[in-house]
Amino acid sequence: MLVMITDTIEQGHQTAASLVAQAIKKNPTLRLGLAAGNTPIGFYQGLVHLHRSTHLDFSGVEFFSLDEFLGLPSESSMSYEAFFDQHLFRHVNADPAHIHLLKGEPHGDIVSYCHSYERLIHDRGGIDVQLLGIGINGHLAFNEPMSSFRSRTRMCLLSPETRENLSRTFHETEVPEWAITMGLGTIAEARTLLMLAFGKEKAKAIAQGVEGPLTAAIPASSIQLHPNAVVILDPAAAGDLKYKTYYRQQSSHLAMLLPRGLA
Repeated sequence: MLVMITDTIEQGHQTAASLVAQAIKKNPTLRLGLAAGNTPIGFYQGLVHLHRSTHLDFSGVEFFSLDEFLGLPSESSMSYEAFFDQHLFRHVNADPAHIHLLKGEPHGDIVSYCHSYERLIHDRGGIDVQLLGIGINGHLAFNEPMSSFRSRTRMCLLSPETRENLSRTFHETEVPEWAITMGLGTIAEARTLLMLAFGKEKAKAIAQGVEGPLTAAIPASSIQLHPNAVVILDPAAAGDLKYKTYYRQQSSHLAMLLPRGLA
């Protein structure tokens, strides 16, 4: 695992956007897994800026989403489909035929729908780079504590901690109880994982996920098993880590340590 500690949140977003842009230039048909939420907004802004300033081409990139709230129609302003349109798709030259997002109102039964999403990822050749955040309780995507490390795309019940945290975004609207999410096993099959975490409120979860024991109680700890995981943090999110000095030494040798998918 490569842990990068940037001086500011803005630098973290810029670093992540530059790495993904580099990967797209190297592989114009890159398959990119998207994450929603407040954390990656600056990352998407960085990609949009690179599209406009350097003509970064998204026409061949295929996109897959990590999760979605169950019961929310696509046109809901609170859906992750709306989030990706607002922060990325409407600003770049993505091909609509290459955008594969989980639906909050899927056709047919949920189990069959989840299986079809798994088949789609497989049939398209798998995900090259999967963007990730981390929940304050250590959840990964919407895989809440005690999710199986081998879990696949499925319906899941959101924890009270997650729903309370999401209430800041939903404001007067009630936070859904259920979501559809890629499983930890699905995420683990991506060739490269790119996790972003910023702010003091993420420090405990990051310490548990990056340096703590491997445990289903902290789903994010599953990234310790991945051969090509990159974690980008600001100093606040890195505050509880024990090996900060070593991580900063790693960053000085970035070109040699980056996974092939991002190098």
